[in-house]
Amino acid sequence: MASDPAQVLRYRTHLAWAFLFAVAIVGVACGSNGDASFLKITPDETVRDIDDFTRIGFKRAREYDVNGLPDATGAYMIYYTPANSEPAQYELRIYPDHTTALESGTGYADEVTGPEALLREVDVRWNEGTRDRRGGGAFRDSLTPMYADYAVYGNVILMCEGRDSTQSLDRCKAFLEAAGVDVGG
Repeated sequence: MASDPAQVLRYRTHLAWAFLFAVAIVGVACGSNGDASFLKITPDETVRDIDDFTRIGFKRAREYDVNGLPDATGAYMIYYTPANSEPAQYELRIYPDHTTALESGTGYADEVTGPEALLREVDVRWNEGTRDRRGGGAFRDSLTPMYADYAVYGNVILMCEGRDSTQSLDRCKAFLEAAGVDVGG
């Protein structure tokens, strides 16, 4: 290697960028959900409603008023215990079809899931059930989102309780499998 300071600086800069690129690639690969065969969004032509999921034996806790939730035909808070797990909270939002679920529903689901979830009624566009979507303490700064992620399967948006996206999506997959839905893998 040449001892010219400008060449040494360029060489080190190239090495630094290559290292950062490699770290980014590994981070993306490792940051995906634990089950690569489960897709967060799965197109399906079957139109399902709440009755299609009753066979798994969940407890329906609430039925929400869907006025203000564009194009939704139903929304429910339920509890279900996946095999070898503790009971978990879920929210099902039903739409007329897959396209409508994606176009009208995912923005609303994004708003209330994940680490940046909006947890106060004054912050969300559809505030029905807002208190059910949060955990933590009584103080504003101690609130945490109940749902770390969600899945869209056909016309259903399923928000699943979890401490992180992987746990939430694992629970979404377990719920759908228990209902007899072929989620692949």
